[in-house]
Amino acid sequence: MTARIDRWRRGCGFDRNDLRRNVDRVQWRLGLLLLIVFMSAAPPLLAHAVQSAYGSGVRAERQQAATRHRVEATIVKVRDPGGRRTVTVAWTDPDGTRRTGDYTTWRGAGVGERLVLWAGPDGVSITPPRRHAQTVVHTAVAGTGVVLATGLPVLCLYWLVRARCDRCRFRSWDAEWARLDNHRIGP
Repeated sequence: MTARIDRWRRGCGFDRNDLRRNVDRVQWRLGLLLLIVFMSAAPPLLAHAVQSAYGSGVRAERQQAATRHRVEATIVKVRDPGGRRTVTVAWTDPDGTRRTGDYTTWRGAGVGERLVLWAGPDGVSITPPRRHAQTVVHTAVAGTGVVLATGLPVLCLYWLVRARCDRCRFRSWDAEWARLDNHRIGP
């Protein structure tokens, strides 16, 4: 275990290896600085985004669960303007009140068909109230987006630093090979 940790330490540049050039040390230090920037910026931004997304999702769940209910509706009228169908449906609320409402659908619907819909103060819809699984998925997507939005610029900046350091390193190697090649061997 100690040998593995030591190998990792040396691989990350935490040693006094004489074969490391200055450009290697500069690249390592800038990479470490960018890692510190990412690790200090990402967690607070991630926490804020996840809390906001989860909180708004839970509020939407509660609001929709309180205001929307399942109804069995009958289609009473279908209008077909350009492929999208506006369907008028009628249903009876649990208190016995007869109601009607419109919604837009892409699928074929005929007068007299019975549908299961969700009714609320904003009308009827084919989509049920928001489930907790949707809130969890939206929260995970928001967290992933924040990590990517924070990490990709830092990673791109590191790639630019690495490309610049590689060019300097290659020029240095070429100069050393040219100097070695000009060395005369023999009488």
